[in-house]
Amino acid sequence: MRYYLIFVSAILLFTPAIAQEIKVEFDKSHDFSQYKTFRFGEEEVITPKDQKQVSDEDIKRWIAGAITTELSLKGLKQADSAADLVVSYVVGTLSRSDMGNLGPMGMTPGSNDRTFIRDYQQGSLIIDLNDRKGFLVWRINSTTNMSTAGGERLIGQIVQRGFKQFGKPVKKKKQ
Repeated sequence: MRYYLIFVSAILLFTPAIAQEIKVEFDKSHDFSQYKTFRFGEEEVITPKDQKQVSDEDIKRWIAGAITTELSLKGLKQADSAADLVVSYVVGTLSRSDMGNLGPMGMTPGSNDRTFIRDYQQGSLIIDLNDRKGFLVWRINSTTNMSTAGGERLIGQIVQRGFKQFGKPVKKKKQ
């Protein structure tokens, strides 16, 4: 049992964590079936220039592709102008560091050092859908601890999870 705990502790310690937090905000009583078309509006990449690992054009292409795929699956068509919904987004990454205490189980033999420092990239993606009048009808707000590889896949997962409930019929309350 003791060796099992040491093994599990080592796996958890040395496995890079990719934490995802996705919040979706929308009015649950809103009828989304009225929307048939969408177009892209404002888009912004706010990663500091010295921390960019992927070009802004690639990131914008990945996001637009993922959003187009999800909204098309929901029955919406992309339009050049006069669309029912305007999609806008802000995306960016920042370098972060975590420091913590390992405790007695995490010590290296012969070492008294019980702290660790973990450097990682934290990414944020906020997607807004506004109607023709400019009212916000859907928002996806995500924060992710990400690795350098798999950015396109990660964006696809965030968009897919964020639009999972989009367009589903409203459940009417029994009276």
